[in-house]
This record gives sequence, C-alpha cells and structure tokens, in this order.
Amino acid sequence: MYLLERQRKILGLLLANEQRMTGSQIAQMIGITDRTVRNDIKDLNEGLKEYPDSYVESIRGKGYLLVSKHKEELLKQVEQSNSNETTKGRLCNLALEILTVDEPILLDDLETDFFISRTPLETSIKCINEQCSQESKNNVIRRKNNAVYAECSEEERRSLIRKYIVLSSEYSGDFFRDEYGVLDKDYVKALMNHICRVLAKQGMQLTDKDMMEVVLFLYIQNMRILKEAYVTIADDKKWDCVPRMIRKIAEELVDILEKDMKVIYPEREVIFLAYYLCDVRMMKADRFTKKEIEAIIEPRYLVIVEEMLNDIKNDFMLDLMQDEELFVDLVLHIRFSIKFGKDSAHQENPLLDTMKNRYPFVFELSTYIFTRFYEALGIELNENQLGYIAAHLGAALERLENRKTGNELKIAVCSNMNMGVIRLLMAKLHSLYTNMQIIGPYPVYDTERMIGEKPAMILTTTSSNLFRDIKIPTITISPVLEVGDVIAINNNIGKLKRDAVVYGISDGIEQYFDKDLYFPQLEINSREEAIEFLCEKVVKKGYASEELFANTLEREKIASTIFANQMAMPHPMRVCAYKTVVAVASLKKAVSWGTLNAKLIFLLVVRGGDMKYMNSFFDLTSKLVWDKKKVKKLVDIGKFDEFISELL
Repeated sequence: MYLLERQRKILGLLLANEQRMTGSQIAQMIGITDRTVRNDIKDLNEGLKEYPDSYVESIRGKGYLLVSKHKEELLKQVEQSNSNETTKGRLCNLALEILTVDEPILLDDLETDFFISRTPLETSIKCINEQCSQESKNNVIRRKNNAVYAECSEEERRSLIRKYIVLSSEYSGDFFRDEYGVLDKDYVKALMNHICRVLAKQGMQLTDKDMMEVVLFLYIQNMRILKEAYVTIADDKKWDCVPRMIRKIAEELVDILEKDMKVIYPEREVIFLAYYLCDVRMMKADRFTKKEIEAIIEPRYLVIVEEMLNDIKNDFMLDLMQDEELFVDLVLHIRFSIKFGKDSAHQENPLLDTMKNRYPFVFELSTYIFTRFYEALGIELNENQLGYIAAHLGAALERLENRKTGNELKIAVCSNMNMGVIRLLMAKLHSLYTNMQIIGPYPVYDTERMIGEKPAMILTTTSSNLFRDIKIPTITISPVLEVGDVIAINNNIGKLKRDAVVYGISDGIEQYFDKDLYFPQLEINSREEAIEFLCEKVVKKGYASEELFANTLEREKIASTIFANQMAMPHPMRVCAYKTVVAVASLKKAVSWGTLNAKLIFLLVVRGGDMKYMNSFFDLTSKLVWDKKKVKKLVDIGKFDEFISELL
C-alpha cells in the first residue's frame, strides 16, 4: 500500500487512538485542511482493501475509527520510510493532481495537500515540465498568479495522465496494481471483465501488458468523459478507415460501458477508442486467416504487403503471392512495427546473425521490403526488425521449396564398397532422408544407367573426379556417413530446393567477375574508404552511374553487409547499374565493418534485369561464411585467375 507522508501520519493517529477522532482534530494535529482529511481517508480506505476486513469507519458528527485485525502490519506500514515520497511518488501524485483538474489550483492548496513548502513544490513542478518535454510537450504546467494549471490538448492530457500512472510489476492474478494507489481496483476489475467478454465473442484475446493498457485507456477516457472533457477528432479520422471487427469491438464495449458504468460516449470518443484499438495487437488461439486479418487491420497495410510481394515476384521471379501464412505474418509484423518501432529499436534479435550468415538472400529480400515500406509510409524499420521479417520470408521460401520439390528429389548412390558396408550406408541414408528418393547403390561401371535415372545429386564413396564431366552435383562421402558428410548433403539439398524456386545463373557466375576490378592486398583504413574505392573503379569502367557510392552507403545504414569470417558484400540500395559485375578487394589489414571486421570484400552491382539472380551471388557468401581456410587462401592470393579458380 502506497501512502503519502500525511496519509501515513493520519493512519498513525488512527492506530494510536481507540476512540473516534473528528476530521477537525486530525487536521489540526497534522496541519492540513478538513477537506484534505476527507480526501485522504477515502484514499486510505482504497489502500486498506489489501488487508481483509480493514477500513476507516466514518460516522457523521462522531468522526473516524480504524477497524482492522491487521493493526500490527499497519503499524509497520506507518513506520516504514518511503524513499519515493520525496521523488517519484510525490512527483506522480502531484502531476496527476494538476492534470486531472481542469481549473487552476492554488499553490497554497498544493502545499497543504502534499505537505511540502513552496520551494520543493516549485522544483517538483519544474521537474514535471522537464519530463513532459521528453514527450514533445513543452511547458504543460503553466503558472497564473498564485495558481498552476495544465495547458495542452485533451489527447495530450490523457497521454500524460497515463504516463504518471505507474504500474507495479506485481500481478495479483486478476488485476495489475498501480504503485501509488491512483486506480479504483473494483473499477479496474469491472473494465477488465467487460473487455474480456467482448473480445471472447470475437475469439480474440490480449497479452497481459496489452490488457492493462486497454484498461488504463478506458479508465482515463471514462474519467475525462464524466468531466465532459472530450477529444477532438481530426478530419481524416473517419469510420471508413477502421477495420470492421475493430469497429464492432469498440461499439460493443461502449454499449456495455454506457449501461454498466453510466458513461455517455459521444461519437468522437467512440471513434477515438476504435483508433486506439487499431494499435492493439489482437491474438487468437490459432493462426489468423487472411480474411480475419482483413477484418482487424487497416486496408492500406494489406495493399502495401500485397504490392511488396508482387514486386518480389516481378523483380526476383519469386512467387510468394499464394502464401497466405506469409501474407498474414508480414501484415501483422509491419503494422505493429509502426507502434512498437521505437520501443524495440534497442531489443536484440537473436535470429539476426543467423539469418544474415546462413540465409543472406532471404535477408536481402527483407531489406528490399524495407525500401518498399519506407517509400509507402516514410517509416524506417531497424535491423532487428528486418531479421524477423527475414525469418518470415525464410519460412515462406521453405514452404514453397517443399511444395515444388516434395519427394521428387532423387539422390543416387555410387559405391565400390562390399555389400555389407553399402547396405549399412543405404540404411543410414534412408533413415535420414525419408522424404527423398534414394536410388542405388550403383557400381562404378554402371554409372551410365545411374545417370539415366536423372538424379538431382550423386553420393559416392569413390573420387568425385569420376563425375567431373557430368553436370550433376556430386559429393564424396565416407562409407560410414560421418557428420561432415551429412552437413554437405544437407547444404546441397537446400541449394537444389532453392534452385527449384529461385532463378540461378546457368552459364556460371565467373562471367560477372572482371580482372580489371580485382584488387588484392589493398591498404585501406575504413569501411567507407573501401566502398568508395571499389565504387569509383566500377563507375570509371562505365558499369554504373555516379549514384553508386551514395546508394551503397545508404544500404549500409539499413543493415551492415558484413558476414562472419571477415567477409563483406556491400551493394547499392537501389538499382543504378548498367551491367552486372562483382568487384573484389582483399585487404592487408582488416577494417571495422559494422559489428565485425572485414578483410575480403565483394562489391555487388546488379542491373535491374539480373535481380532474379541475386540468390546465386549470395550463395557464394553462404559457402564462404563456414570455410575459414578458403577465405584465408582467397585473401592471400594475388592473381585474378588463381582467385577465381579457388573461389569457384
């Protein structure tokens, strides 16, 4: 139970007296007015609800008497010092006193009510104004003669009232407590019950945090409506912009509140509530369907996501338009990134590094979505949010791969081992890859028949050089199938599945490397210097416009293009290339690049018509990320032909 210092003194007097005390007696002994005593007794009774069968009994003309079986506990409460009283607690209560009263309040009355002198009172008011300025609301508390008042819009006033209602982290099971005893607990419970009932009818629910925020919004809204203080609705805020289910929830809530709590809502307050609910993330036990999303999310977000997916289809030749799960996930994520963007800017995404290193193409798709999102709404997503979008895209891509390939992938096994060894190998492969067709085993002399089966991949216990003239991925494995073999097989399966849905370069990626754009063992001091050097060389060759450097730096600001293993692949934010090319630089000394260091740099410049091949370029990085020896060799090599041979 939180008590102001004077309330603590009142409780102490009531505990010390077995007889009734009049309001005048208490006021005289503490040095406050009779009115303050009455108000404080009311607050005391609210706080005493924490102690069963405890209350201050008031009989007109006779005075006050404390009734309780918990007097020892209450005595400890009186003796307990409250460090917040002179700081946060008093500040919050003072701010709420001024913000919830529409008329000027005499400084003399505030001195009496808060049991403080003029100097600390004025210091507290100054502190409140400083805190309000952090919310972009300057000089809210104004002074007129010997009084103070709040000057701001009704929307701002309510926002500030919410700011100074401090919630306790303690959860009692049916409601949240506010630290300083501002809220009426019974009223809070009633509001929560009404909200739960309305949401349940629509099959919706809220997180604990969101539930309390909605309760507080309604609590403050009702309090202000009862004082006939109404919000002003902007001309662009109309019912037409509110999703139909949100409107239904808002209207049903208002119907219940008007009947049960005797609050008359003018239409502007109903609209204000509906727009607030648009920013609350509704949940349900199972996944939302596309139809359900259309009922709770504003149409513009649906259109934006649909256009984003259409752009991906056109630019990358990757059709994710039919994936309803992805559509729903992106709409929800992007819609609520707007509300929580600032709050989540410093929250780390544990998936971020994994997505960038293992699925660089997918992460690049998320930055592509970033640009479309920014162009549509002018709002930037941070790198952590991009990581989550990449996770949604990665899941969608995997679903598409599975739909396209199913169990059609054939893996052929070629071995010269004895039958006992080969049977064990085949048994292991069948147990690991139940959704693949494992064909064979074929002896080495029968490779022609094996190739005739058109396998997607060949596994052999002999040298893979036997199949160097065959354009089928071939992996040499141990007869006992070791962990490294399984990793290599899985990586190849992933590539085969990806190639089934994403365009790959058929004529070899080496065609996009240029001997004149290979710069080994450079002495470079920074990321910016490295990018500028490579961009200048590409522009000088006539392969890109002058905007290349600025566009590439802009892309770095969204999310660093660094990968693990001291490797980076910078590329421009927007298409500005006349020819697709990869410029390469290896550095004598690693330079800082985002959160890591870079020593091997690939500047990727892709013209619009080749965007569909982006996966092939990023496939290079995903292989190098896990091969430290290869990266070290590439950094140490000084000749272009040797570099390309080692790279590919």
